[in-house]
Amino acid sequence: MKAAVTTGEDGFKGFELVDLPDPVPEADQLVIRVAACGVCGSDIKAQPFAPAGMVMGHELGGQVIAIGSGTDGWREGTNVAVLPVISCGSCQYCRAGLVAHCPKASYIGMGPAGGFAEYAAVPARHCFALPADVPAAYAALVEPFAVGLHGVHSAEVGPGNDVLIVGAGGVGLTTLVWALHKGAARVTVADPDPQRRNSATSMGATDVLASVSEAELGAYDAVVECVGRPELVQACQPALRPRGRLVVSGACAEPTTIEPITALLKELTVRYSVAYSTDEFREVVAAFSHRDIDPTPTVGPTFGLDRVADAFAAVRAARAQGRVSVTP
Repeated sequence: MKAAVTTGEDGFKGFELVDLPDPVPEADQLVIRVAACGVCGSDIKAQPFAPAGMVMGHELGGQVIAIGSGTDGWREGTNVAVLPVISCGSCQYCRAGLVAHCPKASYIGMGPAGGFAEYAAVPARHCFALPADVPAAYAALVEPFAVGLHGVHSAEVGPGNDVLIVGAGGVGLTTLVWALHKGAARVTVADPDPQRRNSATSMGATDVLASVSEAELGAYDAVVECVGRPELVQACQPALRPRGRLVVSGACAEPTTIEPITALLKELTVRYSVAYSTDEFREVVAAFSHRDIDPTPTVGPTFGLDRVADAFAAVRAARAQGRVSVTP
């Protein structure tokens, strides 16, 4: 099969197209023909540290073409979305569906071979079937929509809530979709980029702002920070009402300095949100299947396997509208 593998270098020298053996499913695996695999911010951050020869890509889905001997209930030709966490399946976190917190967890595309290839071997228990009339490429959108859903659940967004979302990138826009779906009365999106603000408006945002500093003071029940900048945990707090909820979905590796008096006097709840549960993955699949949520507005430019470096550059530069994906 053809696969784009890392070279151990950054930027446009970071990938090369090679021939690899076609994967053979182990007893608990399926082999899928990859229909699409998204590129997200975590890929951009991880790629410079990836060893040479790795097949990256964790937002993947496609069609089942081979079934492991110990796997029941699957048929070749089924379209599936892949939850990209390989976990032990038996610890307290796995039993609760919180597979990202399994102490033995590893991520497809961050070690085990991922979706920037024609085929991928994936755990059968982490595959979720999609109806045949749902475009196969939408399978790659289930993972980012599950991230947004988890953030909305973490923020306890419900009917009538006023919600502020900081950042209109991939996580911010899927968070917006779910906040509206869960019945939020007002959803404001803050982002300095005019094109991203336009995307948020087209996807239903009640209003948009160029900066969180423009948000009305004390006007929101929940704020979801989807950027990952160290100053934003503090900057989001004035917009919250007393006993409001601040959820940090943006990944930040820098020290975060806050002055806690605002959070103290308002009795704010500050939580962090990462990944998703298996139930949330199922909820996204069901929403796509029943047409409760249409992911079409989030579809962005697509690149072939020979242009993975271009796909990464588009995400890194934040110049693409919609979710960038690779279509082997």
